[in-house]
Amino acid sequence: MPVFAGAGSGDLICRCGNSILIAGYAPQNVLAIRIRCFRCGAVTTTPGLPAGEILPGDAAAVVKTEVPMLSPRALPAGSVLFAQGVATRAYALTRPRDPPAEPMLVSPATLESAAADYDRLTGGALQAHIAATPSAMEPWHGDYPFAWSLLRLREQVGKPDWSWLYQNDDAMAAMHIASMHHFMACWGEHPLLDRLALPLAAPGQFLRTMGTFAVAKLLYDAGNRVGFTVPATGEIELRCHFTTAAGEPLSLALQSPDALQWRERERWNPTVLATVVTQALAAAHGQVNSRRPGIVILTASILQPGFDQALVDSIHAVFRSISRRHRGVAAVAVVVPKVFPVAQLDRVGFGYGFYPLRNPGFAGENPIRIGSAADFS
Repeated sequence: MPVFAGAGSGDLICRCGNSILIAGYAPQNVLAIRIRCFRCGAVTTTPGLPAGEILPGDAAAVVKTEVPMLSPRALPAGSVLFAQGVATRAYALTRPRDPPAEPMLVSPATLESAAADYDRLTGGALQAHIAATPSAMEPWHGDYPFAWSLLRLREQVGKPDWSWLYQNDDAMAAMHIASMHHFMACWGEHPLLDRLALPLAAPGQFLRTMGTFAVAKLLYDAGNRVGFTVPATGEIELRCHFTTAAGEPLSLALQSPDALQWRERERWNPTVLATVVTQALAAAHGQVNSRRPGIVILTASILQPGFDQALVDSIHAVFRSISRRHRGVAAVAVVVPKVFPVAQLDRVGFGYGFYPLRNPGFAGENPIRIGSAADFS
């Protein structure tokens, strides 16, 4: 008699060949669990959590017991079990934490703490990034926005009556530091963080990498199964993937178009934004299509009144025009890092604006389950 009965397409059979250990076996749903065959006594251990995968929030721990199973334990589709014990803490650390609710203090200590984290995760590249960065008072941060932001705020913090709130470039610098602070609060204990964050060392990858980690947390918080593809040595892009809570695999194409970034803040308009969305859908076709349905995510960093709504309106306009050309795209979502004022002028609030918009032309029942119904309005 099987110990578990799941919803997978195969069975896990003891090596003796005489007993089924798990009927309807799905390896991703039964992690590092030891099962003793009641016929031959051999112990079979299921594979553990693959590198880069995140333990689902609703995964349940199985306590070791030598009591024979009198009937199979049913495993509904999407449910995940893992062995309690040595793996419990390591697996739990893959989950993102919730950042503290308190706004970030913009202080020398905060800057240097973020600088130390950045330097470690980039393999000691901070000084090289600083050397390659435009002057701190220039309005463009170059290829290393964190280094530029650090230099700028080192000069600004401590000036009489100064606040990040008074100048747009100071707000952008605060946003980069706060995004690093938020990232470490959420992912700082991940056992593979040093490997996952390797792309931070590459030029032009800071905002994209922060955006990928933000997307992973947003998807995780919405109840999806999420994981990272661990970057190989020299690889300059971090990628994440996900399935729905029921285990339904979905493709994900994450893009960071230049026209949606701070440098282009004076050039955006509805026509430009509609063109960006149209091009993003076309560029994602190889990853997200009718055979591989999923979601296209755009990261942006323009902190200006009206920008977010204009981008959302442009997505709706593009859907009205060409949604049926992209029937495998279940949704287009926008992720934007945000800074906002709080009561104390030396502190900054931070979070991510998240705008997931379902495609009305999607073929079949739309599988996307991200956020609440209000998120899709």
